[in-house]
Amino acid sequence: MFSFRACFWMSDVYINGKYKYAANEILTAYLNATDLYENMGADGLDNSDAPGDLLHDLNSLKQKLILSDGMDFEDYTRYSDNVYAAIRVFTKLNALLEKLPPYNQIISFPLKTFDDLLNEHTFFFEDGRDDDDDSPITWDTITSVGFGDQMDNGNLFIRLTRFIPVDPARMKEYDGDMLQSLQELNNDITAFFDGYIDFLKSYIAVHTVFKSYIAEYLHRNNSFPSANDVAACFEEFNKSEGQGFRKISCQMESFGYKVLKDERHQPILCEEISFADLQSFLFFDLFNGIKHSYLPNQCKQCGRFFLIRGGKYYSYCDAPLPDEPEKTCRDVGARKRYDDKCKTDPIWQTYNRAYKAHYARYMKKKMTVSEFEEWSRFASELRDKAIAEQIPFEQYYAAIRK
Repeated sequence: MFSFRACFWMSDVYINGKYKYAANEILTAYLNATDLYENMGADGLDNSDAPGDLLHDLNSLKQKLILSDGMDFEDYTRYSDNVYAAIRVFTKLNALLEKLPPYNQIISFPLKTFDDLLNEHTFFFEDGRDDDDDSPITWDTITSVGFGDQMDNGNLFIRLTRFIPVDPARMKEYDGDMLQSLQELNNDITAFFDGYIDFLKSYIAVHTVFKSYIAEYLHRNNSFPSANDVAACFEEFNKSEGQGFRKISCQMESFGYKVLKDERHQPILCEEISFADLQSFLFFDLFNGIKHSYLPNQCKQCGRFFLIRGGKYYSYCDAPLPDEPEKTCRDVGARKRYDDKCKTDPIWQTYNRAYKAHYARYMKKKMTVSEFEEWSRFASELRDKAIAEQIPFEQYYAAIRK
């Protein structure tokens, strides 16, 4: 359920050969998906499970729900409670899957639930009926652990709502087909958990590894990093952040080439890779996107991540301000950068004062519109020459004030 194919062509990514994204667009969505962190308080505590706790819970519950003749007695008696503890975690993660790419496109919701899976193996659970009760099951059948329901093949069965495994002592008597069926159940349980565990690991890696590398290393010069910068950042990050990216290795199930059609319906030859998990895809896509200057960046105004799609570098996103929707973070950022320059840079400070003085003359009708526009062009060119050190500051200072 969690594996998928990705076709790469320049800065475009086609998931399962169908759903098109820009390079690092999917990673940007996950950087902004803070659902499992958003209730964290200043003291680091919250009312919900932290992602690391959820991961620990899933790994622990997976082991407790494997059926065997030697299973721990407490796990046996609390089996149904553990089933529903796992379902609560799966439900939280399903809420993320339903709104995040690429799964919101490639998975059909609602998803198969864990209790659905267990109800495919009801032989290994008590049905709540007496051993000598051989009456047929009907729609009206209700027991202490379930109710009458119909299988896809039309047969009626007890759909379990409480899960009480058969006595482990009985499992010791299994052989042949029964042992194989029990192994199939345990394999299904393991595969179900492992899919969610890998997804949660990917989510955690985005916020603990990818985010740090992007925000604190790639963008530290507030410009597009060169190939040498990327390599230096990568090496430094891995050394200073413990394991860094070293624990992440792409689980590629296959590699090949596939011909797709672009927007003009022209054939394009794409690299096609099948990824076993999301984390592997994000790792590959991050550096593929960097090659094409497609980078996630964290807005210095609102704090959300946005995608720089090549070309001009931006430190602010174009999202509207909550209290002033006619303005964007980028509008505020441009003004802030200008104000900062005017406070700290003598060239910009001089330009700003001269501009205000000439604008005041224009407002008092001491300059015409054409005269003010002509002076503005002259002042901008003069300022740029001073910034480029083509003229000394003293000459610039005297000329712009005339």
